[in-house]
Amino acid sequence: METASLATPVTKIEFRKTIFGYTPKETVFSVLHPLARMMIVVVFNIPFLIVNPFLNLIFLVTVLICYKVAKVPKAYLLKFTPFLFILTFFLFLSFAFFPSVWIKPPYQYIIFDFGFTYYYENFIATVTMWVRWMSAIFGVIFVLSIIDERDINIALKSLRFPYFFRFIVATALRCFFTFYYDAMQIIEAQKARGLDLDSMGMLKKAKYYAAVMVPLIMIELKKADEMSDACDSRGYVTTFKSKDYNRTEYVGHNIVLQRHDKAFIVFVIVLLLTVLIANFLPEIGPIIKWIPADPAFWPSLIQRFF
Repeated sequence: METASLATPVTKIEFRKTIFGYTPKETVFSVLHPLARMMIVVVFNIPFLIVNPFLNLIFLVTVLICYKVAKVPKAYLLKFTPFLFILTFFLFLSFAFFPSVWIKPPYQYIIFDFGFTYYYENFIATVTMWVRWMSAIFGVIFVLSIIDERDINIALKSLRFPYFFRFIVATALRCFFTFYYDAMQIIEAQKARGLDLDSMGMLKKAKYYAAVMVPLIMIELKKADEMSDACDSRGYVTTFKSKDYNRTEYVGHNIVLQRHDKAFIVFVIVLLLTVLIANFLPEIGPIIKWIPADPAFWPSLIQRFF
């Protein structure tokens, strides 16, 4: 007796090579013009105009939701974990030894004192700046994960930038991430052959990284020289004057800004100007510039919700 197969068909997800790596080809953000997608960078850098960590936390959560919606592989984000730890460490050191511009000394709430006094004011200033930077960094990485060189070319073309400038920007971004992934592949291959970086000291580890990076830098410089010769042989001219550079371009000739693209760009500009102006308003400015400088705020916050 034959039985019918009830297997559920599997939807195949197509990937494409973006500046950041291989990510899904079709996402919710694919309907946006490349210029509108690049404007997302502006959105997630707005926290640098805001001090209030709770407001900036909204931007950080939003950009993480965007990663989920766009289905960007988590493995790509995990590769930047060491960089995030280094940034956190330097932020901790900078605000530990230097006063914050938001909270004027003298500080009074001591967290610990073991030959070195670390205050609550230092800690909250570090957290405030950390949320700012995380929103901006994750925002930039997100945009680089949904665009490629062609998208950058089209976006800058919409802003009337000459071709040579667009070519330099797109190629520089591509070479940076190519260099990064080549270095990571070499290091992972060495680990598979028994290299134990964790057991190395800082100096020995720095020597190892230098030994890996220097040949890669020389290779990238050689590629840049070869690319420069190729551009010269094809008649590319480095000039901002359109009359000196006549070139028929077909890249993105059929991609134009739609109504929803223009609406999104206008929204970003209005949001940026609104936050900028709100900093100087007596009613809203204190909210934007507020920082929980008193540790008694946290128990009261917990009691309010629980």
